[in-house]
Amino acid sequence: MEDNVLHLDIWPGEWDLPSVDPNCLAALAYCRFSGVPVKIRKSCNPWNSPNGTFPVMTYKNVTETKVGNIFTYLRKQNWGIDSSLSRKECADVVAFSAMIDEVIQPAVLHLLWIDNDHYSNITGPWFTRHAVLPYKFVVSGRAHKEAKRKVFESQGTDNVTAADVETKIYKDAKDCLSNISQKLGDKNYFFGDQPCSLDALVFSYVAPLLKAPLNSNQLTNHLRIHCENLCFHTRRILREFFPLTAEEMAEKQKEEERKKAADSESKEGKIRNRDMLIAGAFALTAMTLYAFSSGLVNVKIFDAVDVEDNLLDA
Repeated sequence: MEDNVLHLDIWPGEWDLPSVDPNCLAALAYCRFSGVPVKIRKSCNPWNSPNGTFPVMTYKNVTETKVGNIFTYLRKQNWGIDSSLSRKECADVVAFSAMIDEVIQPAVLHLLWIDNDHYSNITGPWFTRHAVLPYKFVVSGRAHKEAKRKVFESQGTDNVTAADVETKIYKDAKDCLSNISQKLGDKNYFFGDQPCSLDALVFSYVAPLLKAPLNSNQLTNHLRIHCENLCFHTRRILREFFPLTAEEMAEKQKEEERKKAADSESKEGKIRNRDMLIAGAFALTAMTLYAFSSGLVNVKIFDAVDVEDNLLDA
């Protein structure tokens, strides 16, 4: 390992994101913001990870796995603009970061890992599809279980239903996003022209809400309607620090073409089925009319009184 190069292992990306995992996004973003020489390794095999998942930051003889610890280590090395912030700005970073961890994180975890539709159709299948054996069969289930633990423990369990928890965490998260949006205002980044760890943390949770193929949901809708500056903030970071490579652009174009072809085939199939039903109905109608007109089918109409008399005579 190169002595002066920081190594960061993360989950791979999709949906135009460098990683699908918020924690990995936060660590990766701050490394990019800091200008630290970093070697990124996108991996689906957390076998050597101390906690069985990513991110994992390694530098010389130091290993960190928690986002907060990674940020702290980079600050101590004077990497990034956090070390040059004023006391007031540092206090704001600490306060808002704690609020994000306590309020935004549970709501995003619920949306991605507890919401049955998203867990069954998006996050769960993605990790099952990409993780290597034997993690392929356990990583999504473990993440689902850990998300439930974090979400419900943070809200307490006394006389609280799952519906109560869901209502509360989404309401609190929307209020928190509005507060963060107000803090950002019309600035490019929270403390000037250069992003800091708070920018990285906000980006890590907002980006999946905007880019992942989620169904209509409270958080994404709130962002797009009431926190437009946070959407611009995320797009700015993606554009300036994570532009797609030529290979990624080519793969994206291929994927769009595959999706377009699949949609076209599906549409053609529906039209074909509709035409077949119409043709079948027309043919059946024509055959029925022909049968009646040619005398192949005779319909006798009996008077109700005659029928009754016949029955009595019998």
